[in-house]
Amino acid sequence: MAKLIEVQRGQDGAVLATASDAALNDAKPVPVMDVAEVVALEQRIAQEGTSLYTLMTRAGKAVAEAVRQHAPVGSHIVVLVGSGNNGGDGWVAAEDLAEQGYDVALVTKAPAAEIKAEPAKTAALKAEEAALFRIEVDPGLDAIKEALDRADVVVDAILGTGFSHSEVREPYASWIVLANEVCGRKSECSDKGADEVAWLIAVDCPSGLNAQMGTAAQACIRADETITMLAVKKGLLVPEAAPYVGQLRLALLESE
Repeated sequence: MAKLIEVQRGQDGAVLATASDAALNDAKPVPVMDVAEVVALEQRIAQEGTSLYTLMTRAGKAVAEAVRQHAPVGSHIVVLVGSGNNGGDGWVAAEDLAEQGYDVALVTKAPAAEIKAEPAKTAALKAEEAALFRIEVDPGLDAIKEALDRADVVVDAILGTGFSHSEVREPYASWIVLANEVCGRKSECSDKGADEVAWLIAVDCPSGLNAQMGTAAQACIRADETITMLAVKKGLLVPEAAPYVGQLRLALLESE
């Protein structure tokens, strides 16, 4: 089981990790890094013998664990993936959840064979071959809305920490706008309203948010929860990013 660490700020402004049942004053500092520092850390870990594919597998399973904490087996899960390595985390999560008995639909612009980024392509081909869940390739917005309307949890694995543009390109911008419209923010709903919307989990960084600066594109996922990998990216802690990040949790991607 992947370990997920809740991230909070202490009274002195320090970024702390704490279990949900632990007092904040018992929490320990967590790593906070620039995006470039995290990339360098990934490369160093790979050089020391843990492949980037293994890290992706751990990241995807961490996301799957977060989903399981919000929805019982058999629930409807929608995973929105991009064509980069953030999307690769989504493919891994989808396969892991389907293996556990969840009803999973994955939405992708391109089929697995056309993905160029590695290790995302390897992860996508493996998941596609397993054939455990539905894969919707470049569906129309009506089809995506129908899937989102049925979802208990939606996973945003469209754009990762490499996003640094002012705007999100299509079709991803429309996917993001639709996800925000359909899902809302479950964590901000009344008890009655919360039953009618999906919990929205962002992988590593909400799509459309600059993980270094904390600035948001016009189309930017408003997540209930963000599962960030290896270290907390500085942009996730900027006050202006809070409406997009939601609850922040860290997966260190250590071996189980």
